Amino acid sequence: MAVDVSAGRNQSCWRCRAIGRPGDGFCQACGASLTRRDNTTRYLCAAAQLSEDYANTAVREFLIEPWRSIPPTPGVDTAAVLREAVASRMRRRIRDAALLALLLVFLFTEPAVLMFWLLAAIVLALIPGRFRTRGIGDLAVAMGLFAVSAFVIGLEVFTAATGMTSSRGSSRYGSLDSPSSASGDATDSTVGIVVLSVVLTLLIAGVLLADRLAVRFLVLQRFRRGTFVADGRKSASEWERRLRGLGLDTFRLPLERAVAAQETGAAHEASADVVVHRGFSPFVGAGVPVHRQVITLPLDSSDDDVDPRRINVTELQDHVGAAIQALRETSSLGPGRRLENLTHREQVLVPADRLVVDHRSVPEVLADLDRAPARRLPIEKARALADSVIEWARYYRCYRVESWDRDLTTSCYLHVGTDQRMLYLEWQFLALLPIAPEFRAIDRHHSLAKSLGLTFVELWLLPATLFRRGKSVFRPFNQLRQDTDEAVPAKYGADRSLRELAQADRVQSYFQDVDAERYVKILDTTLFRSVGHYLEERGYSVVEFMKLADPVVNSYDMRGSTFVDSAVGTNSKVSNQSNSAKGK
Repeated sequence: MAVDVSAGRNQSCWRCRAIGRPGDGFCQACGASLTRRDNTTRYLCAAAQLSEDYANTAVREFLIEPWRSIPPTPGVDTAAVLREAVASRMRRRIRDAALLALLLVFLFTEPAVLMFWLLAAIVLALIPGRFRTRGIGDLAVAMGLFAVSAFVIGLEVFTAATGMTSSRGSSRYGSLDSPSSASGDATDSTVGIVVLSVVLTLLIAGVLLADRLAVRFLVLQRFRRGTFVADGRKSASEWERRLRGLGLDTFRLPLERAVAAQETGAAHEASADVVVHRGFSPFVGAGVPVHRQVITLPLDSSDDDVDPRRINVTELQDHVGAAIQALRETSSLGPGRRLENLTHREQVLVPADRLVVDHRSVPEVLADLDRAPARRLPIEKARALADSVIEWARYYRCYRVESWDRDLTTSCYLHVGTDQRMLYLEWQFLALLPIAPEFRAIDRHHSLAKSLGLTFVELWLLPATLFRRGKSVFRPFNQLRQDTDEAVPAKYGADRSLRELAQADRVQSYFQDVDAERYVKILDTTLFRSVGHYLEERGYSVVEFMKLADPVVNSYDMRGSTFVDSAVGTNSKVSNQSNSAKGK
């Protein structure tokens, strides 16, 4: 369901363990939030049905390569979204196959009508800002089909003219046909052309309308907040089970792998996530970067007569973690008490291009090249990487605040290093932006007249989309080629999460804007204070360190250039492109 209320949270408060009444939104003893609204999976399933690009990208990214890492995506039922992507892709393939078959009949029976239809579609497709096709390939194929139709028509005209000349020559010796019978044959032929053209056009329109009404039935009725079921195979509606079950048998094994990747429980809590990435950013699933701090601090003693205690990286991380976890106390610091649900994960971030070359140095991550990278590591092994000689496997701690019903997520990644003479601190803030408005529109009213109008436009533009529809039917998704002695990094590393594929290019309101900035500043300030407190406890001078926390030095503007690639800020915008593009 869209409103996710954990049975455990309803019966027992996560903080004080007080037993609450069923349906309580807040604990009656301590006030902790018990109810959590979550629409993310519902919107992403709608995205798969509404957007061909989203569905194809999801299938290609997560179901084709059997060894590719699946990044953690909190709050998303990954398997449900992938099932939806598979079903919607199969539905489109069936639709496009029927349309291509009908157009083929049109080509061989009524090439003249098809030629004028093609001409109208090409003209409409070229109108800027009104109608859009999927690249130059569609128009090239449409123009090619136009040329074929023109050739067929020309051939028919030539044949008719030749026959007419022959008929006139034979009339010198007497013709058996009268002028009235010839006129009648021409009339019958014209009527036949009109009838056949109308029938074929109605059949094509029927296919387009049936597909659009099927999508409308799913996203506007079955994907409502009160009726949505993540696994469509368990729906009470037979039509929904059929539509959402298309093609699932073809991807049974990859879907089972996706289910295994999102398993949670005690084993999940006692382990660290392993994220193998192939793009520029290692923070797959966290969104776009909004702020970064990189600090190198000389470790000077605060008292020349007393030697400071040694710094332990894990202890420092634990100290910071305790300070951040203290933010979960009930207060008005976070609107809607969102800080109460602040989560903490330990993660190992690994670039795929280095992993496939030197996987023997971290066999716990990738034992051999004939299997997928590990999804999790024991905490002890993950923390050991903080002091490891391996340059490219990095240990981070991730702190995450989910707000606006999980529509806006702010993450902070912390990495620490030291040689007891200098301390290195790096923390990176990222924002996972709201889901694109076109996928959230399923909660608004859509008239049937609009669906009919869109079907008419799609019918008119149909010949200009033949290239895309042909690829949908005849071009399968294939695994990347890899020779015997070759290791292709893209077969192992992830690029983006399902949630990132559907994010908008900016925040959707002023409150979301300031909330993202609020959580960045709260976590940033907490990090500074906790690190300073840790250094003071061990006898180190923090004068230079605290200067970095001065508002003049540590100022940043959500609308300014300090936030690299940030989409947070009223006037800022970020393109929803692949992380790998940044490395080019």
